[in-house]
Amino acid sequence: MLLFGAMVASVSAQSRTVVVSRPVIVRTYDPFWGWGWHNSYWNDPYYWEQRQRYYDRQSVRDAEKKLSKDRAKYNADGYLTPKEQEKLAKDQQNYYKAVERLRRNG
Repeated sequence: MLLFGAMVASVSAQSRTVVVSRPVIVRTYDPFWGWGWHNSYWNDPYYWEQRQRYYDRQSVRDAEKKLSKDRAKYNADGYLTPKEQEKLAKDQQNYYKAVERLRRNG
């Protein structure tokens, strides 16, 4: 009788296991979000300079990330098609534009 009760308890414990998947929320950090006309920094040129510098750096990081991702993807098979070469050239040009913008403004 005791053995039968132990088997029933272990079977019922296994059947009650429920796996719940929950979504993961990823939020990006933007220190200048929500700063507007109500803020005392609105008329401060230093604030706007820092804000522009932040967004320029972010633009360079994004362009560099995209360029390296596409390079890795296209070079995986060892052959670049003309379409892939064109895409990489465009990514490289966008990266250079972002770097130039950062150099000019910062």
